[in-house]
Amino acid sequence: MAEIGETVLVHVVGTLDDGREIENSRLGEPLQVKIGAGSLLPAVEGALCDMLPGDRRRVRLEPARAYGAFDEGLVQRVPASSFPNAANLPVGAYIELVTKMGPLRAKVVSADESEIVLDCNHELAGHAVTYDLEMLSVVHDSAIQRELHPEGCACGCHKLKEQLSNA
Repeated sequence: MAEIGETVLVHVVGTLDDGREIENSRLGEPLQVKIGAGSLLPAVEGALCDMLPGDRRRVRLEPARAYGAFDEGLVQRVPASSFPNAANLPVGAYIELVTKMGPLRAKVVSADESEIVLDCNHELAGHAVTYDLEMLSVVHDSAIQRELHPEGCACGCHKLKEQLSNA
């Protein structure tokens, strides 16, 4: 089984309940994922920790374990005067806003001469997602790298593995 810190090759196909595909590595190369690095949802990484090469698994995630519940509080109304060229904002498209806390991606819900409505939820918020996983291989590190995290080491990687399995 894959351990925290190991790299795996995996095919991932993600679909919504309505059948829309949100991700499909089978259309190209398999994903190379370092377990615990956070490149996939924690619950998906946790499932990968319980798989061996050749294993296939289907993981269904309710919104809370996927991209979160839809939060009406993240739909904001702002004066059109806050945006240069407000009339030209692409309704239905995503724009990137610069904030004090860093970049923020928001969907332009509507825009007119007086007001702009922005939805700052993740685009998949409120959706359950099903992931079909196939573990192709574990990319083994050198013996030196492997010794950095022997069974029962004190670095805390076992705590991360517990968190991923509970996600």
